[in-house]
Amino acid sequence: MRIFSDIESDGSGGPSVDLTDARERIRTNLSGVGATIALASARGGVGKSMLAVNIAAALAMKGRKVAIFDADLNSPSVAAMLGIKPQRRYPMTEGIEPAAGPHGLRVVSSDQLPGGEAPPINFVADYDQDDYDRSNGNNNGEPIAPASARPVALSYREALRRILAQAQFGSVDFLIIDLATGLDRLYSVAAMLALDGVLLLSLPSAHDTIAARQAIKIGRAIGAPIVGIVENMVGFNCDGCRAVRPLWPDGDLHAVAREAAVPILARLAFEPRLADSSDRGVLFVREYGSTPIGKALADIAGRLEAMVPARPRAADTPA
Repeated sequence: MRIFSDIESDGSGGPSVDLTDARERIRTNLSGVGATIALASARGGVGKSMLAVNIAAALAMKGRKVAIFDADLNSPSVAAMLGIKPQRRYPMTEGIEPAAGPHGLRVVSSDQLPGGEAPPINFVADYDQDDYDRSNGNNNGEPIAPASARPVALSYREALRRILAQAQFGSVDFLIIDLATGLDRLYSVAAMLALDGVLLLSLPSAHDTIAARQAIKIGRAIGAPIVGIVENMVGFNCDGCRAVRPLWPDGDLHAVAREAAVPILARLAFEPRLADSSDRGVLFVREYGSTPIGKALADIAGRLEAMVPARPRAADTPA
């Protein structure tokens, strides 16, 4: 799989990334970032990426310079949700130049890296290529798939580190990180860079409430402050009864939030147009900004801006 082997080498025998100074390179790359905010969820299917792009866009529409890092490495969706078409893939010796999105958004995603559409990454630590070939080969033990189509043995943290060490975010007020699902992903990103705030996305179900409690504990333990919670898809608009009817049994997320002194920034009803606009690569906050959900997303962005103010950016960092 070239997409991640090229992070080590440009494919032509060029020098590989020196991982010993990766942390310093990440620090240098982020020197022009005013504040870093991660969107996290303990469980999947909460609409995190859709909210991430619209919150970032709402900040940009307020005149802020914003970058987004799509940290869901196997299933990146942020670029498509912003209507960004595939661009020239840069060899890693040049670094990873963010793609240009609407309202000046700068986007870094694994689908920008060399190698075209890539097979999935195998994040199993004890992955063995020979074992994979034997278990996925023909009767002679020869691998069916060519080397370029086999999963790559690389930890999620290692993949993140290599991308962040190459990404050229430039001078921005906010870097929004759309994390892959799972609390372990929060661990991974917090291990290599300081997060100024974490916005937790959750559904109102009992299971998600338990997961939210754990996420808050983990965030505090690793120094990644949970600054707020957004409860998504709490219900749907019932045209006949003119009310929002619940979609889930109440998990009492409010009790967890009160106990942890973490504010619930919004409770959003299910909005089919949000999913539709994301599929079309159109920003919901621009197309439907006057709707209740559009206003709520803009309000979330405004509250994050107030709660996690951007530091002065490095003066000489290129925009």
